[in-house]
Amino acid sequence: MLKLLVTGGSGLLGNEVIKLGVERGHQIHSIYNEHKINEGNPIQLDLIESNKIQKIVSNLKPDAIIHTAAYTDVDGCEVNKNYAWKANAEVLKTLTSTSDTFDTHLIYVSSDYVFDGENGNYSETDTPNPISYYGYTKLMGEKYVQEISTKWCIARTSVIYGRGFEYKLNFATWMIQELLKERQVKLLLDQFVSPTMNRNLAEMLLEIAERKITGIVHTSGATKVSRNEFGIKLSEKLNLDKNLVKSSFMKEMLWKAKRPRDSSLNVKKALVLLNAKPLKLDDSLNILKKELAIR
Repeated sequence: MLKLLVTGGSGLLGNEVIKLGVERGHQIHSIYNEHKINEGNPIQLDLIESNKIQKIVSNLKPDAIIHTAAYTDVDGCEVNKNYAWKANAEVLKTLTSTSDTFDTHLIYVSSDYVFDGENGNYSETDTPNPISYYGYTKLMGEKYVQEISTKWCIARTSVIYGRGFEYKLNFATWMIQELLKERQVKLLLDQFVSPTMNRNLAEMLLEIAERKITGIVHTSGATKVSRNEFGIKLSEKLNLDKNLVKSSFMKEMLWKAKRPRDSSLNVKKALVLLNAKPLKLDDSLNILKKELAIR
């Protein structure tokens, strides 16, 4: 049994890590900010308050910290750069130095947006080159982890989806909601990603903690698709009207921040290294269908 501290406990990923960790018999302590949770010995905290983070880690002395919390609004990061820096980069300075003091394994969930999207199928050895401020802050978080911590794992992922809280929809649940209401959804034909189901990612992160795996590991789904193709596959799997899924293109989007055209991740390392393998999209959608009980 491990003592784990999970940040972002009310998020789509963090809450799944907590629930799965409890199922496995680990002692879980979970940090949330705005939305109260009941699982995993919850602790209310704004992670920007660095002195409080230090106190919590000092008191708990966890075996591992799984840091899933982040400010993920890509356009919001472009506008609110000061907050984005504090939430996505500055927090890592505190977590890394504090975790190192207590010989704690730090697992940092990073993003495919650290890459520029010119090539796609990025491996762990490819050089990051973010084109948005969000991607830049996530990359700087990675650098703090590598420079300060001695026991760390950077787990990069892409487009997390799955069953989650009603107060915040993810890409899949938003699309399901729209299609159930018989509304058209316009999805990009020319942006490619590696969609990752939250349950699958939670399994990989817990295995990394349990086995004390270090280094950079790409922990996304194992299938590269356009967002449009993802939407069609999801609608087919859940017996929703795929004709409501319409095509759109990146040049039509009124974004404040640039997005990578192809940020798909190569997961060959994870497929060899981990027992909890990155799932192909079809397998993930089968699990999601059971979880949502949609026939």
